[in-house]
Formats: sequence, structure tokens, C-alpha cells
Amino acid sequence: MKKIIAGAALSACLTVPAFAENHVVGGYFADWQYANPENPYTVADIPAENLTHVIYAFLSMCGPHESASETVQQQVAKACEGKAPYSAIVVDQKSAFDIDFGDVSVDVPYKGHFAQLAQLKKDHPEMTILPSFGGWTMSEPFHAMAKDDAAIKHFAKTAVELIAEYDFFGGIDLDWEYPGGGGLTTSPWNPDTKLSDEAKASERAAFTTLVTALRSELDALSDKTGSEYELSTAVGVGPKAAQIDWNAVAPMMTNMFAMTYDFLGGWGPQTGHLTNLHATDRSWWGMGADVFINQMIEVGIPKDKLVLGAAFYGRGWEGSEFDGTLPSADLASEKGASFGSGEPGYFMYWDLKANYTKDQGYEYGYDEESHAPFLWNAEKKVFISFEDQRSVKAKAEWAKKQGLAGVFTWELSGDPNDELTGVMHQVLRSKTAQN
Repeated sequence: MKKIIAGAALSACLTVPAFAENHVVGGYFADWQYANPENPYTVADIPAENLTHVIYAFLSMCGPHESASETVQQQVAKACEGKAPYSAIVVDQKSAFDIDFGDVSVDVPYKGHFAQLAQLKKDHPEMTILPSFGGWTMSEPFHAMAKDDAAIKHFAKTAVELIAEYDFFGGIDLDWEYPGGGGLTTSPWNPDTKLSDEAKASERAAFTTLVTALRSELDALSDKTGSEYELSTAVGVGPKAAQIDWNAVAPMMTNMFAMTYDFLGGWGPQTGHLTNLHATDRSWWGMGADVFINQMIEVGIPKDKLVLGAAFYGRGWEGSEFDGTLPSADLASEKGASFGSGEPGYFMYWDLKANYTKDQGYEYGYDEESHAPFLWNAEKKVFISFEDQRSVKAKAEWAKKQGLAGVFTWELSGDPNDELTGVMHQVLRSKTAQN
């Protein structure tokens, strides 16, 4: 495994802290990328030496998954046989328990990712491994669960029972997208799915109930094992962050993983940076990670629990009006790219490095003010926004200076040579890193 040893100011309320070695350097591990035919990624590929947190994506619960793929629905149905509604489950049990990814020295009655994670924890006992419940395509059952306090408490109980059974897990991560709506099945742009003000208020209270129940169950487990357990959550940007009562839940939580990416994408003609660090007068709707982080702090998230998000992928468009200089606040394209890394308009970092170079007609650009790289193919009129070592380094340095908890990525398989995680570690964890 290859190892790399390699603006706009936020509001005045953020101060520069002294150097600390306890910053979070985290990454989501996507349990399906082992089957990527072009670049399979398994637990063995995780750069453990560069990470403090590995977050396993995704687990779920027994409940409605009508908007998920047919494969996921079948997996959920199998996992939920004999289980009560809203029980926590491992969705892809084949990859978690059955596939032989290699020998391990730990004595566990299963193979799969979970055996490899148990080995990872043995080899790196200081690392925190969290199961993440939800995700974009599997957050639907959260909205159903939120309607019943008994269902919430049952989920909390069974989720903690699950991590007790698989004791390499060091807590729980929530990726409910999103309490109060704005996710796949609760789009505010669709009158049929938009949540009412009453429903938003109810889900705000339900999230507090959920966090309270989980924290109580985790503390009870801690009393039995003598170990401490983390409780974290992903946080959506903009109005989504304000839909949670942070004053109530933040004291019970460890980290909040800010999803400061996907500002723009091929789902709309608006073209520009997908995860720029700084907002500028050239940003669509004034968007930038610094703006969204400031908003999160203003709605009550403690900055020392807030983890800045980085993207190990890009988004692209075709038929772009780009002129080859810098993206403007009104830049548009005809459509999202019809090609990509496994899905249209989505480009993994390794794919961009290998297949979107000068040889293929792409020119590299870097927006210094925004701290955002991009690729431009003038002949094909293709614009691609992505993240690289330079922008990730800028994010890590900025997060450190602002007193944030650290930096994380969605998701690790985009960087199989550990170039980007290496930069994150060097800035945030190395004893020789400069302030």
C-alpha cells in the first residue's frame, strides 16, 4: 500500500487553537466497492496508519425501503426474517459475513468485511470503527420510525446490541438523510413528498429522542464492558443542519460529520465547484464549505465536535458554457455528464488521475480563491469539479486553524493509493506538521 508523507476567513468567532494531536482523520468505507470491476476496494486497502476513524457504510433497520434498489430490498427482507419492525440489521450479509477476503488471526465465527474489521481493530486498537445507519438510499425507515417513540427505543436497543455482538465497533454513526426532510423520499421540491411544518417539528423531536435513547444504551453497555462508545452523526448543509435541536443533542454526541460536498452536480444545469473550501463572489448561491460550517456553528454545533467533509470523487457536466478561466456564479451546462466511474456524472479520484489527463484532452485548473481544482475539455465541452491533494491540504489546514474536530472523506475507495488520506494525516496528526 502506497503511503504519502507528504482565502476567505470565517467569522471572527473562530479562534486559532494550539497544535493538537487528537484531530479526527476519518473515512467512510463503502461495503459494496469490493465488487468494483475496475478498482475493487476491501478492508485490506484501508490506510489504517493515516486514519483515526473508519465508518462502515451502511447498515439499516427493518422498515420501509421502497425507494432503495431491488437488491437492497431483497437484502433487507432476508436480514429481517424473524425480527421485529425497526430492529437494527446488517443489510449486505454476504459481504459482511460470507465472502472470504483473506486469512485473519482473530477468532470470529464469520468471514467477510466483519472478520477483516475485527483484524483491523486488533492491529490498530487505537482506531475507532463505527457502523453507519442510513445513507441516501436507506434513510426512508427513519421517517417511519420517527412517528413512534417505542420504535425509536427498539431501534436504539437493537443497534447497541449489534455493536456489542461485533465488538470491533466503537460506537454508532447516524446518517439519517434527513431529520425534517430533504432526502430521497422527502424532497422539498416534490409536493407529494415535502414534509409539513408539523412533520418537521415532530422529526426534530424524534431525533432528540433517538440520540437520547442511543446514548443511554451505549452508556449501559459501557458499564458492562468498561469501554467508551462514540455516538456521531452526519450533518447536511444549509437548512438541513438547522432541522436538528443541537443544544439538546450535541452534549450527548462525539462528532458531527459535515457533508460539505455535492454543492452542485449533474442533477441540474448549474455548473461549478462541488466542494470548494471558500465561498467567493463567483460561487453559485454563495456556497462554500466555510459558509456552511459557520452556519452549523451558529445553529448550535460545537466547533470542536465538527468534522469537515472532503470528497474523493468529482462531478461533471457536458455542453458546458465554461470559457477555460474560472467558474462564474452563473455558469451552466446542457446536462450532467453521460459517462463516469460506474455511474453517469460521478468520477472517482483514481479514475480522473488515470483517464482524464492531457492525453485525453483535459486541462487542469485550480481556483486559488475557492481552493478547488477542476478539469476542462474544450473540445468536448466537459467540465469536471473534484478534489485533489492541494485542496484537501487546504481543507485540513483550515479545519485545524479554525479549531474544528478534523476532516473526513466520502469515501475511501476513491483514493486507493492513499494520496489524499496521507495529506489529511500529515496536516492533522503528524507531530512535525506546522500550524
